Amino acid sequence: MGFPSPAADYTDKPISLDELFIKTPHATYFMRCPDYCPSAGVLKDALLVIDSSKRPVHGSVVVAVLCGEFVLRRLLTMPVPCLAKLENYDDVTFADEETGFEIFGVVTHVVNDMSLSEFDDNPCM
Repeated sequence: MGFPSPAADYTDKPISLDELFIKTPHATYFMRCPDYCPSAGVLKDALLVIDSSKRPVHGSVVVAVLCGEFVLRRLLTMPVPCLAKLENYDDVTFADEETGFEIFGVVTHVVNDMSLSEFDDNPCM
């Protein structure tokens, strides 16, 4: 017979990635990022968690359908709605009849493989 552990009151339940990342299962999608977008915190081939039920706001990183193709862009709503490339805000697509775009969903989480961004600053060791 012994004493109870003083840490017994501080146990946490296991971490569930589903609980953390998926708020609306019927509207959640996953895709790989085709580009390297460090200013948005996204590495090439990062796993993107996309919620198609979430309402995008100014500055949201979104997946949009542009000319029949899925693209990763930042939504800018002012002064007029447009999609900006994550690495070049000067390269924008405006919402007009010719280039109309449709927002598929909002990127809610990014899962990066940090081993891909490693570098060896002392290769002799």
